[in-house]
Amino acid sequence: MATNVSQSKTRILVLHGYYDSAQNREYQMRSLVRSMKDIDFVFINSPFPFVNYDFLKSTDSPSNEERYQWMSYKPTEWSVSAYDYDTIKESIEYITNYINQNGPFDGLLGFSQGAIVCLTMLLDIPNWSILPACIKFVILVGCPPINDKTIKPILDTLNKKNQVPTLHVSGKNDTLITTEMSEIIFKYFDPSSAEFYIHKGGHYCPNDSSFRHKLQEFIQRACHS
Repeated sequence: MATNVSQSKTRILVLHGYYDSAQNREYQMRSLVRSMKDIDFVFINSPFPFVNYDFLKSTDSPSNEERYQWMSYKPTEWSVSAYDYDTIKESIEYITNYINQNGPFDGLLGFSQGAIVCLTMLLDIPNWSILPACIKFVILVGCPPINDKTIKPILDTLNKKNQVPTLHVSGKNDTLITTEMSEIIFKYFDPSSAEFYIHKGGHYCPNDSSFRHKLQEFIQRACHS
């Protein structure tokens, strides 16, 4: 759901999570979007509809909107940090094409499974789409550890020099992706260009004044340092 906006605004492309949608993510972040008028948040859906492998007790959606995933979970294996990212390459190609056709965007914000996609876009994987040059920063909200057999070895060799600035966001009361899990990812990044922010809530993107201030501060540093 791209919109025409003034280029004077900071533009952030938002990637939803697993069993999620652009519509749902925009609704969850509505207070943050309304409060930060100098930022244009653009929400897009994954090209892959949600596939239910009976991981979720209920997939009922009050608004009956479609739900999506950037990659699937293997049947009989419910672990947010132990599965193959079967369609992540295609998802990244889709996102890269979207940015090239609808950009420029200044940054990416990925929530949960969307954060995995954003993180993977920062890696130099042979024969994969590269991160568009317009991206100046990446925000990872509730990002789990990566254990994919293809991507994990590349993450382990991540060069901490000249990294794209990242803001890692974790909920103190997040029981799905705990702070300790997100800290595993944070350790791959250079503290001079990466920040770790803990909010008081659970598995969601915060919208309180403290986070808004941190977000503004981070974007200012990332875009004008």
